[in-house]
Amino acid sequence: MPVISTTTQYERLNATNWGHWRSQLLRLETQTYEPSRQDTPETLEKIICHKKGVSLAAINGEQLAGFCLGAPLEAFSHVRGPAEDSLRGSATVLYAADTLVHDEYRGQGIGRELKAHQIDAARSEGFEQVSGRNRAGLANAMWRLNSSLGARAVHIIEKDYQDGIEPDLCIYYRIVLSAS
Repeated sequence: MPVISTTTQYERLNATNWGHWRSQLLRLETQTYEPSRQDTPETLEKIICHKKGVSLAAINGEQLAGFCLGAPLEAFSHVRGPAEDSLRGSATVLYAADTLVHDEYRGQGIGRELKAHQIDAARSEGFEQVSGRNRAGLANAMWRLNSSLGARAVHIIEKDYQDGIEPDLCIYYRIVLSAS
């Protein structure tokens, strides 16, 4: 097992540094998510490079320890949950699309730090809420983390992944951002 430094840096992801982190982002997405939850490289690039996006990387040296990606809800009209969200079109909701932590860095609070930084950035940039989805069963740890940060289930989406992995349920949630 590699020696892991305790100095994780958090960096905003955007069009300027997408190319630098691209290969590590894609590798981590492939290693972490089953195929039905993986986004295409083009989709990841659109999220990261969105001018109103809030995407962050956790970096240890030159190693990508984790990342969280988000863009305005309106950019996700093709995704169940955001597509039906009554707040789509209000330009007040950040959709948290992905949060991943490399296996070697799990259990160190990096996921919590990423989400907390994303929520703070969303609030400071004028978003009133953060929404997202967690796959029931496979993403229970992420659901617990989001719940601890104020997430409340808006509705359950059934048969979204259709990949034969049960349960095929997705929790669509919302975190209301209060002024700090």
